[in-house]
Amino acid sequence: MEVEGRLEGKQQYLLHGQPYWRLFYTHADDPETIQQCQLAEHEVDPDLEVGDAIRITYLLRTVLEIRRSTR
Repeated sequence: MEVEGRLEGKQQYLLHGQPYWRLFYTHADDPETIQQCQLAEHEVDPDLEVGDAIRITYLLRTVLEIRRSTR
């Protein structure tokens, strides 16, 4: 399932020497509720900035990736 949203914040960190992102985002249909996920570097577009429109890909309510929205 893919959901449109907006990137609200991001923090990069290392886990066992590998880069990961902690991302804060909202869904387009619920802009008041900030969600959070943690993803490996390759599961996120590298040039995303706070405020960008994004596409969140879910599988069983788990975020698989966040990419820049093409809409």
